[in-house]
Amino acid sequence: MSETIRSWINRFLLRQELVVLSGVVSFLTGLLLASPFLKILAFLLSGSLFAYVIVTRWRPKEQKRAEGDRSAVTLQEQEAEMKKLVFDDFQPTGRKYHVDVVEDPTKKEEGHAVKKNQVVLESFVSDSEKFMTHRRRELGTDVISQVALTGQPKILNQVNAAGQLEMLGYYEGVEPVKTFVAVPIFYTKSATVPHEPVAVLTIDCIDEDAYGPETLSSLGQFTKLISALIRSYTDKYDLLLDSEVLRSITRMREQTRIEFSLHNAVRTLVEETSRLVTWDYATVVLFDDSRKSWVVQFVMNRMNDAYVGPTQEIDPHQSLVGSVIQAGIPRIVDSMEGVDLPRFYKAERVDSKGALMILPIVSSSRCYGVLTVESKDTKAYSEPDVKLLEKLVETTASGLEILNLTDVVNNYVLMDETTGVATRSYFVSRVQEEVHRANDFGSDLTLVMLSIDSMNEHLHRYGKEGFDFVLQNIGRMSKSSVRPYDLVGRYDYNRFAVLLVSTSAKEAHLWSEKLRKNIASNIINVDQKSFSVTVSIGVCGAVSETSDIELLENASQTLKKAVEAGGNVVRVF
Repeated sequence: MSETIRSWINRFLLRQELVVLSGVVSFLTGLLLASPFLKILAFLLSGSLFAYVIVTRWRPKEQKRAEGDRSAVTLQEQEAEMKKLVFDDFQPTGRKYHVDVVEDPTKKEEGHAVKKNQVVLESFVSDSEKFMTHRRRELGTDVISQVALTGQPKILNQVNAAGQLEMLGYYEGVEPVKTFVAVPIFYTKSATVPHEPVAVLTIDCIDEDAYGPETLSSLGQFTKLISALIRSYTDKYDLLLDSEVLRSITRMREQTRIEFSLHNAVRTLVEETSRLVTWDYATVVLFDDSRKSWVVQFVMNRMNDAYVGPTQEIDPHQSLVGSVIQAGIPRIVDSMEGVDLPRFYKAERVDSKGALMILPIVSSSRCYGVLTVESKDTKAYSEPDVKLLEKLVETTASGLEILNLTDVVNNYVLMDETTGVATRSYFVSRVQEEVHRANDFGSDLTLVMLSIDSMNEHLHRYGKEGFDFVLQNIGRMSKSSVRPYDLVGRYDYNRFAVLLVSTSAKEAHLWSEKLRKNIASNIINVDQKSFSVTVSIGVCGAVSETSDIELLENASQTLKKAVEAGGNVVRVF
């Protein structure tokens, strides 16, 4: 007890010792005084002096603990830009140490990036009150930095107190350290010999000559044990990551089975990408045959701030996206600060200066476009992120190639396989011919477009096969109600178009009303379920010198108004 009290008193400052002495004198004086009032005053003064000493003695510890807590918060914010270091030692006895820098899978789920040329305190055990509270500092001339740069262990049998702060670097004040050892730590998942360190293990002691060659051998065994545990965890993490990618690919294929279209394939790619990597903006750029240019097809903007919009044309020659399209090689930009080339086009307005990742959507025959993912944080992406997303991009590229080949085949096919009506390409070519004929001979020509109401609800309830059966019924009823020289075509997935030759818009309106009523009253049976559907119809007559493009566009706009009116209605342009 006496030793404890003596040790406790020895930690006091001179001012604190004087205050304690004054408190003791005041307490003894209070015991000797006869007046109760003066006795109480003496005891109060004595208690106040003792309280002052206790508060001033313990407050620095609380402040240091609070600073440690704040540094922990700062660490969490800082670690948003780095990955945990893992390690191994594969070197035989007597060989020089070689190390390898690898990225850490344990932090990959949080989307962190490696911070280069810095030492990060990963873990420590110390009873020193002078141990550093900050956990990241630049590589310098201290012993730990030398081991990290050279990959060779170091033992200091005599640590000079005068240069201790510069030599060790992790104490904020001089400690009675006499011996120090630092061992580089290695990691590699392959059979190749590592070359650079990923971490440094350090130990110090207050005794002289506490460490020797046997210490290095013992520490080497520890690093091997830890590396085995890390490798086991890494393998499990890789399996989890692969399973998540597999689930993403499965969801993409399920969406494709529901609706095999360009928009659905692109949308699904971006949505699944957002599940696997950190992002603030994600886009897909594809080539638009009608505009003969590269166009932004889909955009996801988490922050809803200034960024590129859909249908925006890009500069294929003077942009980062254009360079990836031409080279067909993925590209990672750690920070957009100071980058000369724009992302998409010269006049873009984007405030973010974070990291950008661009992946080409490439099949075996051509490049269809690129996927871009951007984060407001710098150094947010690495090569494993590229390899991860390439699996999704390959799936999308295969789907786009099938769609492209399907379009090529459809250019030579006159009849739609599902509905039995004309294909879009053949229907559009006939519209062009009939418009020229109507303009030359001054005859009437009307284009009718119709779509099934509540398509998504029917798809969800009856599936794609059930909805295909609905489309077949609509196509059959439309064909049976027109003349032999009129033409019914499937304009897109949920839209039919009917070309009525020598028919005015008024006459086409009456015909459309009759067709709408017949469809609404028709009972459809799918998987022992009976139901009916309704359609929205837009009617547009060709006027003098109308072009085929204008006629198709006006009919589409009229159908859109019918859908916006609630469906099951006919609108005339």
